[in-house]
Amino acid sequence: MARVRWRLAGACATALLAAGCMFTHDPNDPAAAFAADTVQTVTETPAGTLDERMTRAVDDALARGADVSIALLDRREGTYSAVADATSFPTASVVKLFIADDVLFREARAEHELTPEEHDLIGRMLERSDDDAANTLWNEYGGPEIVEDVVGRYHLTATTTPYDDNWWNTETTPADLVDYYAGLLDGRGGLDDGRRTEILTHLRASNATSTEGYDQRFGLPDGLGAETTLAVKQGWMCCIDDRWTHVSTGILGEDDRYVLVVVSREDLDYGDDDADYPDTSLTAAVDDVSAAHARETVTDVVRTVFPLQRIA
Repeated sequence: MARVRWRLAGACATALLAAGCMFTHDPNDPAAAFAADTVQTVTETPAGTLDERMTRAVDDALARGADVSIALLDRREGTYSAVADATSFPTASVVKLFIADDVLFREARAEHELTPEEHDLIGRMLERSDDDAANTLWNEYGGPEIVEDVVGRYHLTATTTPYDDNWWNTETTPADLVDYYAGLLDGRGGLDDGRRTEILTHLRASNATSTEGYDQRFGLPDGLGAETTLAVKQGWMCCIDDRWTHVSTGILGEDDRYVLVVVSREDLDYGDDDADYPDTSLTAAVDDVSAAHARETVTDVVRTVFPLQRIA
């Protein structure tokens, strides 16, 4: 079941939906006509509360062979809704956020002076999920120490360094990623306005495909087409326990109101066809049919939870 820690009740709309209101009105009575229009509008709105839609999305994904986690923070209202948000998973390329954050933080503290080329690496890493750029910065600035520093500054309680020192095997949870984004936005992680803006500008310019050609539109970008502002970082990898991991994260809404994290861990699925094992440390898996199925699952989750293709 979806767990909602705080939720504002839409009592009137819920009551109307539950009652299945039906009445007649005088067509010459504007007030009655307005009331009828109001009821019609409510009944046409996608049914179900947010946590009910989250539960339905998780159940639908399970039928496709995927376990899904969802976490949504409304920064303006102070509400947080989640399902399986304490489930640990490998960050894959989402850890590139941590790399960029830590490198820029060190620059702000005058520990290092970044070159224009290094700033370019940050852009490539965030916009196109460039692995070579990530490797360069990871190796240059301390590897796992990057994660340790971010964990300390943002007080991330469930994020750990990679067991093998490879950045993509950093472990985290949806709840920690939401906390990270919230801390990035409010400055509690220590980045100044200019460097936070540098990160957010790159996230808002996220490319449709990665440097290697992998489709980065799954999840939030394809599922929230009605949102006008979206800063996103995606991650994907295969295959831990013979499963695809896809992570879609981002900030959206006016004044960066919402933080949303969706994680899917899906069984490999090639139907009756034989296929090579898509180890993403060795191959881009651009045309992998199981990867396409897994990406579709993540997008379907977002569209089920937000059927109007926007948060609010």
